[in-house]
Amino acid sequence: MTKATWQRVFIGILIVLSAGTYAHVQGGFLAWHLFGFVLVMVAVIVLGFVSPLGRVHVSRLLDPGPFRSGDTVSVRLRVEYPRWWPWGWLTVEDIVPPQLSSHASASFTVSPWLYKRLLLEYKIQSTPRGIYHLSTIVVRTGDIFGLITRERTLDLAATITVWPQSVKLHTIGLNRYNWQGEAERHRGTTEESSNLRGIRDYAPGDRLSQIHWRTSARTGAFKVKQFEPFTQPQLHVTLDYSKIFDAGHWELAVSSAASVVEFAHYRGQAIGLMVLDSPDDHIFPGMGHDHLVELLDYLAALPRRENSTTRIPPVVREQSALWITPRDPEDLRGIPAVGIITIGSSNTTTRISSLSELPDYLSRQTV
Repeated sequence: MTKATWQRVFIGILIVLSAGTYAHVQGGFLAWHLFGFVLVMVAVIVLGFVSPLGRVHVSRLLDPGPFRSGDTVSVRLRVEYPRWWPWGWLTVEDIVPPQLSSHASASFTVSPWLYKRLLLEYKIQSTPRGIYHLSTIVVRTGDIFGLITRERTLDLAATITVWPQSVKLHTIGLNRYNWQGEAERHRGTTEESSNLRGIRDYAPGDRLSQIHWRTSARTGAFKVKQFEPFTQPQLHVTLDYSKIFDAGHWELAVSSAASVVEFAHYRGQAIGLMVLDSPDDHIFPGMGHDHLVELLDYLAALPRRENSTTRIPPVVREQSALWITPRDPEDLRGIPAVGIITIGSSNTTTRISSLSELPDYLSRQTV
């Protein structure tokens, strides 16, 4: 117990002794009735003090994510304890990360005498972009007079992933740019071309249309045609970490990168990501759902640094990429940029100041 609790216990003992002394000296029904009432209250307090707090079970339930920046995240706490419990109150508090403390109130005080199971819910409003780790839940209880307070800490790990906002794009304005020698295709990715590379043995899962019947008849075993694979179009996105980004424009830049990443993914195009200030964190182009999740998780956790560089490393200068930057296009001369998304407040059509402007902005791009 804490020092304050011991002081309250000492005060309680004095009250009991005083009531007993008064009843012994004064006598009479009222004095002894008062002493009996004090003894009953002491018994309730002692019973609550010795009752095991470990019999309270708490579990955390989260809505399936991931979420988008600005979404409301619902978190439910399931509390279970015996039907009868000698506590006057029970407080359950979920300790949220400091970044979310102003977006949610996660403390509940209930009466355990009324229910055996409780489902408590709180909402994180306008959740900012990021990856947040929930861990600690604190359960507190005490007597009805508040003289003794007990506390138990539970470690229940959970993760809330909040991806950046994105907007649906119809084009990124790169239709006339050759990606790895192949023009951008407006259809899904095809696994094989029509160029025959050779004949191989049949494997389960091969299509009947791939069987080379003449060779199969000659050899007595099924043989299938093997074609040259298509060269997949690839796109790099370079997120320019420049010190002239303010907080709002930085979020817009990250959301623009997420929009381009999702556009490339759903078009069946390999997509990679590089941040100017962290070239070692280069995520090489890839495809598939797992690669998309990796990219969006990286963007979700990407912080805004106060002190960033304006130097362009050689590895970035050598990489053809779509740039998302606050710089003027003239500052990127000599850089093999296949496209530029310029972020900033401006009344001209050369910059965007909100995510809703991005689709129309890209539709006007020519390379």
